[in-house]
Amino acid sequence: MSLPQEIRALAADTFAVLRHPDARGAVLLYSGLAAVFFVYAALTAGLLWTLFAAVIGVCLLPAVEFVTHKYVLHWLELAKTSATAQFWNRVHYAHHMDPKDTRVILAHPASVVLLVAVVAGLAWLVGMRPIAPIVAIAFALFAFYEIVHFACHMDGDLRSRYFAARRQEHALHHYVDENRNFGITTAIADRLLGTRIVDKKALVRSPTARNLGYTGAFADRYPYLKRDDAPPAGRTPAE
Repeated sequence: MSLPQEIRALAADTFAVLRHPDARGAVLLYSGLAAVFFVYAALTAGLLWTLFAAVIGVCLLPAVEFVTHKYVLHWLELAKTSATAQFWNRVHYAHHMDPKDTRVILAHPASVVLLVAVVAGLAWLVGMRPIAPIVAIAFALFAFYEIVHFACHMDGDLRSRYFAARRQEHALHHYVDENRNFGITTAIADRLLGTRIVDKKALVRSPTARNLGYTGAFADRYPYLKRDDAPPAGRTPAE
């Protein structure tokens, strides 16, 4: 596939995501917020600093994805209290329980606001001010992340090589081993940290891919969520 063909395929896949009612609203909201903050940032912080912040954000995206996914979204400790269990259920546990449920593919808006606030706060602490450009690129990258993630799970064929590759690797995370392929938009962090896998045959199917370890005695002790002790169901695109 030539570059122009791939670009057209990327656009077609993106519009397919935007046509889905469970994705359209959130993606358009984050995109709109990003546009507003980019304009404000360019007018108040200057175009150069705004573009520099965008470059920083793009470079940090693989690390942010990996850390958030592995150490926050898969953190079983969140199931230990009723309040945190319900939060965890919405932001990730329910998604692993049923990866094809389009209602829980996208992040909860509260988690998006929290993540952007954390990023902005960290930027402020290290002296990256004004922070409007940081907020702008954070919302823009989150919109991109949500498009890719939704494309990985929605029904139908994908036209672009990029989206197809991301779907293939993400399926292994959900249906084979939840401790692999934490990256959504890119496999860079997984490559560097040794958690990337592309060959399903090289993996042993994890019994906790669907329940993230919320099972057995642990689930009995903290009975705040619907549980599923069955092995992960479903077929990966490679099967």
